[in-house]
Amino acid sequence: MQIQSAYGASSYSATTKPASTAASEERPDLEQMLENLRKDPAIDARITENEDGSYEYSIGADIRTAKTFAAHAIITELNGESFSLIGTEGWILPSDSDAQLFKQLTGYNLLILGDHPVVLDDDGFPPAAADEASVKQAFDFITHITLCRAEGYFEGDLTSENIGAILAAYNISPGTDSFIDRVLELLNKSETGPSVGAEHAQRDQINELLDIVSA
Repeated sequence: MQIQSAYGASSYSATTKPASTAASEERPDLEQMLENLRKDPAIDARITENEDGSYEYSIGADIRTAKTFAAHAIITELNGESFSLIGTEGWILPSDSDAQLFKQLTGYNLLILGDHPVVLDDDGFPPAAADEASVKQAFDFITHITLCRAEGYFEGDLTSENIGAILAAYNISPGTDSFIDRVLELLNKSETGPSVGAEHAQRDQINELLDIVSA
């Protein structure tokens, strides 16, 4: 999982975001997540709060874990900074709608912290071990979405109509992949609503996508 490579990265640098992009609003959600993580004494010992409300994080010599990375990423965002990690240069960040789809697929939040995508639950903790495989699958799919959008396969939000271009590009047929079928189900529900024959609409959409892929 690409996000796991960030956990183990050995190179870190922080830069202050330009005034136009630096966080200017308070983030009580992130503050609460950080407070939850600081209940771990090993993490709390790394954090110092300055008089101006900013934080300092001591990386130390210990091996970075998913939880310490989460705390570091949250602090970086709260400080209005950006950071770079080995293997993440040039990443195209997901949109808000991509993050919403990720949340529906996994139950986890795909946050942009310090200009870097980070997966955390509502309390600020990384994915549980039992969820790592499904989170990785969804994260990789969202990465493909951002790349396909950047390369001009479609514009705007991913929908049940324009997903056909992505499936054709990767030679995936609806009905042959349970994950893709789940994505189609969620896209159809968001567009038609559960009370407008979602099951029938999904069946029609699958037939249309099969025509696109086989063309």
